[in-house]
Formats: sequence, structure tokens, C-alpha cells
Amino acid sequence: MLPALAASFLLGLLFGSQVPFVPIAVCTVLAGLAVWSSLLERTGFIESRRALILYLSLLSGVLYWNVTTPLSQYSQPRPTSHGAFRAEVAGRISGPVQHGPGRQTMLIAPEGQASGLRHVRLVWREPDRTLYQGDRVSVRAKFHPPGGSLNPGGFNWAAYLERQDIDLVATVTGPDAVQVLESGSGVRRWNLWHRLDHWRGTVREAAVHSLGQPALGIFLGIVIGERGYLQQDLQEWFMATGTVHLLSISGSHLGLVALVVFWLAKQGLLRLPTAVVLGLSRKITPTKLAILVTWPTVALYALLAGAELATIRSLVMITLGLIAVWLGHERQLHHAVAVAALGIVLHDPRAIFDISFQLSFLSVLMIVQTAWWISRWRETAPPGAFGVMQTVAGYGRDVLLMSGAVTVASFPLVALYFNQVPWMGVLTNLAAIPFTGIVLVPLGLLAALWTVLTGATELVMGGLLEQLLTWMVYGLRRCAELPGAEWRVSAPSIAAAVWFYVGLYAMCSRAVSNRLRTIGAGAVFCLVCWWLFSPRLGLDGDRWRVTFLDVGQGDSAVVEVPDGRTILIDGGARFERFDAGRGVVAPFLWNRGIRRLDYVVGTHQQLDHVSGLIWVLRHVPVGQYWGTGVERSEQFVADLNAALREKQIPERIAIRGQEVLPNGPCRLKILNPSEEDRATVPDWRQSGTALNNGSIAARLQCGEHSVLFAADIEVAGLRQLGEEGRQPVTLLKVPHHGARSSLDREWLGLLRPEYAVISVGRNNPYGHPMPAVLEAYEDQKVALYRTDLDGAVWITGRLSMPEVQVTRMRDLLPQPVAPFHCMWRCERQNWLRVWAQFSERTGLPVIAL
Repeated sequence: MLPALAASFLLGLLFGSQVPFVPIAVCTVLAGLAVWSSLLERTGFIESRRALILYLSLLSGVLYWNVTTPLSQYSQPRPTSHGAFRAEVAGRISGPVQHGPGRQTMLIAPEGQASGLRHVRLVWREPDRTLYQGDRVSVRAKFHPPGGSLNPGGFNWAAYLERQDIDLVATVTGPDAVQVLESGSGVRRWNLWHRLDHWRGTVREAAVHSLGQPALGIFLGIVIGERGYLQQDLQEWFMATGTVHLLSISGSHLGLVALVVFWLAKQGLLRLPTAVVLGLSRKITPTKLAILVTWPTVALYALLAGAELATIRSLVMITLGLIAVWLGHERQLHHAVAVAALGIVLHDPRAIFDISFQLSFLSVLMIVQTAWWISRWRETAPPGAFGVMQTVAGYGRDVLLMSGAVTVASFPLVALYFNQVPWMGVLTNLAAIPFTGIVLVPLGLLAALWTVLTGATELVMGGLLEQLLTWMVYGLRRCAELPGAEWRVSAPSIAAAVWFYVGLYAMCSRAVSNRLRTIGAGAVFCLVCWWLFSPRLGLDGDRWRVTFLDVGQGDSAVVEVPDGRTILIDGGARFERFDAGRGVVAPFLWNRGIRRLDYVVGTHQQLDHVSGLIWVLRHVPVGQYWGTGVERSEQFVADLNAALREKQIPERIAIRGQEVLPNGPCRLKILNPSEEDRATVPDWRQSGTALNNGSIAARLQCGEHSVLFAADIEVAGLRQLGEEGRQPVTLLKVPHHGARSSLDREWLGLLRPEYAVISVGRNNPYGHPMPAVLEAYEDQKVALYRTDLDGAVWITGRLSMPEVQVTRMRDLLPQPVAPFHCMWRCERQNWLRVWAQFSERTGLPVIAL
């Protein structure tokens, strides 16, 4: 009964989270469920008392969400490019300080005039001291609300920070940028957390002095839970091999540590003299004594790891499992999982939308279910059917079955969040998990404990640890380089994922008939096959589309033409902690079913335009690259050229008059630079203006409609675009992010665009777009869109029709319904927004909002 109650309560939380958006639909579903349960009672399918309890649990979940979840999470304020403000904030560091090369990231609980805020996330670059949890600090910085890219099917960074109760973010640089007002060591409430953070710092410094990359990043990730030193290539190898969960402290780490400590403690107790063991057994059994040793060890490991939410969830599950063993209920693991889930969501109902919560409990449930199947099969096997070799082979098969079951069950979630099929994890985890949990983690913990106790400046066994970690990386890298290891797919829709799990439940349930079990298995198989191959939809030989992605302060546009060819123009920027190519462009391509780019255009060699292309060129097949031929000494330019050589992508130098799409229903023609311009530019490497005016401008013509991509061309360059660069267009990509230096009112008057898009980042330091630019487009009565306000913007049209449709991503986000004012009309609009997002994934026609 307990697992069913937990499932009903979780379902109630899900319904409760949707009440602000679709209250009529939620109430209708709840009423329908009440009628359905009543009918089931009358037919004798379910007892009246059980049905009533389950329905009350469902309603409790709905009520609990709406009582405990702040209304602020439903508000979706329109961000502004001027939403930043400079202020001084003082408060306590309320969580473990995360470190990376040359930076510290902390959460501050503000005090004083800013006490109405929940948390401020502060990044301190080039710090001159180490901060710890509990320290009271003061900082003067430029704060702004959390932002992030807003793209179809993309990760919403702002919503993620909102769920962590973060209201403002800021970055400061240099010594003395943060002032320590009071140490947390002298405050009783923070003394323990300050000490734990100090221990973590001691281990970190010793590791930095003892280990090189990539061993350093893995060691810090699996021992103290710090991911700031992990290299990007390393994470990609682990992702491709399905072992990325090993890079941070997860349930597998804590579970294996608990298993090792429990086994060692119990075996040690059993090897004591018989009289001692019998004497202890009169008061407490060796099993219970081993539990008393195991739990504090695992709890200390979790605290040393920073006590992050995912780690605490794993600790809760392990604690309940140990309690079950203590009480002699080892077989009732479903109940332990149910209690753990209830405990976590009662503390924070928003955990149901956290990927770590979803994957952790789904994996545990599949392991428990698979273990039940295996035990039933073993019970029905004839006596003496298992010899030594058969037993060993049987255990190997059982582990493989569990790994495969977890991989299949988690596939929709992994595809939804990461656009990947980690099929290799079925095999690699068989070796990687035991090696990490039984060898690397215990050795790492021993080295960390020795460092804390002795204050050593270097890790004991540092050479051994580095060698073991290097071997592991080498093996996984070789596996990741195998053909087909990186299998990318489009993210499934929420509706498809729900049907998948309904089918999976029918397969696993003991209460359904064989016919329903077969139907469920067939549904799961069909959905998996569909996702594996992710066919491209929405092209019918008549439709074209241009999408301007929200990549922050940069440019990136995807052109899809009716004959199926696709062009990518620029890829945004690549920074230390954010790569637009990896985090925005590539996921958008996969979600659209685009497996291959026919052409990639790098408009000019500047960071915010082409550095994001590096990751795309390395992970998406490309037919041809168009560039300016300009060489610069910047590292990103060297990396871009290396990617072109590595993937053997042919490169062409763009000159006015050439056509990227020389034939077909749509044409893409180069308007800039001209041969003369290239010859007269004095120094392409140093002059930003020369780079801008020499950037590639192109005009797309599809039927009677045209789109002009103006890159970063400034006024002098705009006046030299030629005749085709001054003819009217349907849509204009505003040059240079709306900079004043690219505003030419006369040129704009000649173009007379119906629509214009400014690709610009929120709160950018340049003040783009400038007020004079906005005023000029307003005077021309141009429908203006901005990626900082609207998210991604796309224009769609048909060759056979004169109309086009412009859509912005922000309009597709469901909005809270105003009670008693526009209940039905607002809810209808939300359903249309949901349908529009579903259409983005499936290619179905969109109903006008």
C-alpha cells in the first residue's frame, strides 16, 4: 500500500504544479478520476477503503504543492537588457563554496535591506583568499536576475536557478572584491559547516599539488563533489560511454561505500573470538553493529562532498535501506524507496522536476524490479541447477540484465535532457562502477582523511591514484572513440515519454493481464525505435524556415529550405563554462531531426560568432564550410581550423556574387565581402571595424520572400553591399547586435523590412541594442524582435503562399491563469502554447495563438 500511496502523492504534486496554468483541465481530470475509482469500487476491482485512501493521497499532493510552493515561481517576468543594477550586498554564505581554476562560486543569503531576497549567486574570479560556508561577507557588484538562453527544447537556466531559490546573480573580479565581515567558525550555527568546508579546502589544495589533469578533475568530483576542475572533453567521453554519473558523487558512490564498509565491518566482527561474538550477540547482532559503523561513514562522506541535494537524496535512500536491514525487512525495498521519495518531496516538492531525483528513483525502482524477477526465476529453478561456473555466469548475467533494464528505463529522460542514447553504458558500467566504488572512492577517501588529520600539503598515495585514474580515463576514451559510441537523438515529447512509462508499467506490473503486458511491451518497443532514429519531420517540399537562436551576446541562425538542405550561419560564443555550440546550437539541430549540416557559414573571426562552431563541427557531419579566410592569433581561431582539418571539411572563401545555394527552390547569395574590399583592408588581425565590415553578409531568397543576414557590418560596409543589399526584404537580421556604429537610416529606408531580429545578450556590457537603433526601426514601423527579450525567433513560410509567420519562443511558455478574469480564455491560450511546442518537435501544423 505504501508504494501506491507515494505514487498517488507524487501524481498529485504533478497535478498541483499545473493548476496555475490549466485549472479547469486539472479539476476535470480529478473529477474524472473520482468517478473512475467509484466505478472500480462498484465492479469489485478495488476495495472502497483502498480507493478512498489513494484518492485522498492524490488530493493531498495537489494541496501540498499549492500551499508550499511560492507563487513567485509561476511569474515569468519579461527580462530587460537594463535589468542590472549596482549595489552592495552583505550576507552569509549559505552553501558549500564551489571552486574551479581561478574562481569561487558561492550562494549568499542576504541580510539587511536585501533580506527580502532568498539567495544571491556570486562568482568571484581571481580571488585572493578562500571563503568558506558560514562566512559573513560583503560585496559590491552589478547584480541582475538569472538569465539564460530560451530556445525550443533547450535548457532553461533561469528556471533552474529559480528552483534553487536564487533571485540575483553577479560576477566580480580581482583581490578584495569580496570582504569578509565575520568568520563562520565563531558562529555556533555555522561552525560545523565551516569546518567541513575547510576540510574540503584542505583536500582540494593537496590534490591540486599532487595530481595533474585529467586525474585531478575526477578525484575532486568523486571524493569531495567539486566539478569545477572537470575538463569538457573528459565529460564528453564519460557521457558517450554512459558513465557520466561517475564524475560526481551519486547514489552509486554512496551505495558502494556503504556496501564495502558494511562488509568489512561485519567480516571483522565475525572474525573476533567466538566468546566475544557470542557475548556481543546477546545485546546486539554483528549485522546491527556493522550498520552502526556504516551509517556514520557514509554520512561523513556525504557531508564531505558538500551535502548537495542529490547527495542527500542518496543518503536518505541508503539510510532507509539500512533501517530495513536493521528491522529485518530486507525484501521490502519498494517501501524503503517510497518512504525516501515521500521524505524528499515533503521537504521540497519541486524535486519532482529535478533530473537527479527522476533518474535516481527510476534507476532504483528498475533495479528492485529486476532483482524481484531474478529471485522469482531462481526460486522456480530445480534444485542443484547451479554449479560453480553456472553461478558465476548467472551473477554476470544478472548484473548485465540490471544494467540493461536501467538503461532502457532511463532512456527517455536521458534523451530528453541530453539528446543521447548511452547504449554503451550497459557494458562499460559493469567495469566502471565497481572500479570506481570499490577501488577509487575508498582509496580517495583514505587519502582525503589522512590529509585532513595530518594537514599534509600533498595526497598520500597521490602517484597511485593518478595512475589508476589515468588508466580509467584511457579506457573510457578508447570506448568513446568507437564508431557509433556517440548516438545523438531528438528529445522525446512529454506526451510520448508518458506513454512510454505507461507501457513500461504494463510490462512490469503483476496485476495486468498478459494481453495488456504484450501491448505495453509493443508500445515501449515502437517508441524506442522511433526515438533511436529520430526522423526529420515538417518538410514537404514547400516549407522553408529560418531560426535565430538565443545564444546570448552573439549570432547563430539555422536555415532550412524545402529540398531538405540545412545551413548554419554562425554558432555563438564559447567561454570557459558555456559553449553555445554544445549547449544551444547542437541540441536544437538534434531536436529538429537535423543529423547533417550541408553548409556552415562563419561570418567573421570573432569570438561571439564562430567559436561556438568548433563543437558543432566536431560532432555534427558538415558538407562544406564558408569563411572569410582571415587568420588571427586567437586560440579559438586555431581550434576552429583544427576542427576543419580533423573532420576533413572542405572550406571555401566567401566573395560577393558567389552562391552558397546555387540551385533549388531557395537561393543563398553572398553580398559581402567583395574582392576589392579584401584587397584594401590594411590589417584584418587588429582592426575590429575591418573585421566587422569584412564579415559575410548573405541574402536568402525563397519564392517572393527574402531574409538578409547582415552579420556585424558597420555603416561603411552597409553602403557597399551592392544593389541586392539595398533591395526590400521580408526580414532583416539587424547588423552588429543593434550597435550605433551599424545604424544607417538611409539604408534601412531602402530595405523597408517587414520584420527585424536583433541577436543580443541580456545585460550585455555594450548597452546593445542602442536606443537610437530601436528608435530608427520604430520610425520605420518595423516589427522588431530581440533574442534577449523574446528568446529564439523563427520565420516560416511556403513557396506557394505569400504569407509568412514569425514566432518567438517566449510566446510559447504557458502563463499563469488569472482566476475569475479570463479562466477559460487564458487556459485555452496555454493549451495552444503547449500544442505549439509539441508541433516544434513533431512538425505538425501550428494553430495560431
